[in-house]
Amino acid sequence: MGNGRFAAVLAVLISVGVAAWPSVTQKSVAQGVTVAVTPGNLDEDSRMWDFAVSFHGQGKRLDDEVMENFVLVGNGHAVKPLAWEGDGARGTHRAGVLKFIAIHPRPKELQLQLVRKGEAKPRVFRFAFGDWSA
Repeated sequence: MGNGRFAAVLAVLISVGVAAWPSVTQKSVAQGVTVAVTPGNLDEDSRMWDFAVSFHGQGKRLDDEVMENFVLVGNGHAVKPLAWEGDGARGTHRAGVLKFIAIHPRPKELQLQLVRKGEAKPRVFRFAFGDWSA
């Protein structure tokens, strides 16, 4: 197989794999605060799903109520977090893992929504699953 053909096949396999398992970190920057979300375990057979979440306030104190401000939406269901395992509301940096009871059957798309005090609209992190599975 030539290099060009190999590269094309590899690109297709990577794109299918990424669509099937949304593991890319998404970032949102607004009002001087960067929020990054990386999905962890979102397996369709799991009873609990988790997301790594980090906040970085450029000189701003972070006092978000993480358990109150996030909601996971999929298949018409809105689920509040079950647990936050991470830093408390202090300082300009904050990180941890947000845990939710899994939505069954697993939706084709999940939205992790964050409503922050002082921001006009929620930040929305979208994770889509493909039909391919390993």
